[in-house]
Amino acid sequence: MILDVTGIYLTPGNGGADCPGNGKHFDANGNRLECCCDECSYMMCCVYQAQCSTCTDSDCPRKSDTIQAK
Repeated sequence: MILDVTGIYLTPGNGGADCPGNGKHFDANGNRLECCCDECSYMMCCVYQAQCSTCTDSDCPRKSDTIQAK
């Protein structure tokens, strides 16, 4: 997983829908997790999902096994 400086684990891709840092998720206490998109290094992965096929980030949870082997 990718840990943001805010302490939120980021899940890039899928238009940002699955990412806890998209500003739409809540913590265990019911507090909204802050939106990390503006400062996120992975924002382009959410916007341009086709880049997953050329990604070299081994920490990305969306990276397939076949791409990691390269």
